Amino acid sequence: MKTRESAVKLKIPKSTVHEIVHDTLGYRKMSARWVPKALREDHELKRFEISQRLLLRCQQDNGDEDTTHIGVGPGGDFRAKNNLFDNLITGDKTWVHLNTPEAKRDSMIWKHPSSPVTKKFKVKRCAAKVMTTVFYDVTGVILLAILPQGQCINAAKYCSTLDRLRL
Repeated sequence: MKTRESAVKLKIPKSTVHEIVHDTLGYRKMSARWVPKALREDHELKRFEISQRLLLRCQQDNGDEDTTHIGVGPGGDFRAKNNLFDNLITGDKTWVHLNTPEAKRDSMIWKHPSSPVTKKFKVKRCAAKVMTTVFYDVTGVILLAILPQGQCINAAKYCSTLDRLRL
């Protein structure tokens, strides 16, 4: 509820509502944190299972059950002493919408400083969008493929992107 709406409902000045909310209650106007997309529960479960299998493989390759061989390498990058992750490449594709997101001011809400950070999923869609595929390894992005506006990924285009990845 906005301070103006509260002021009208309570029949008090807007400045008084602001003083109560801000000074007395200690609330601050905060923006929600943008996150790229919401995963369905089955997608989250699949990612978890794959991660578990990857860790199990690491443990088996090292002949132990301790995962201490996985850690942060020089420069803060993720490393495994057995180099399993050095050889791992992963990728994803997504539509990138070519619009200006909702202004931060429009998504701000009153929150107490001890309240958890709010996440907001972007639901406003724009007709102009491009299909983007990104592949990365432990060093960062190794291939970014952007299809022309209006084109969708198909088997031939995906194979072409994978061929570029091999080079």
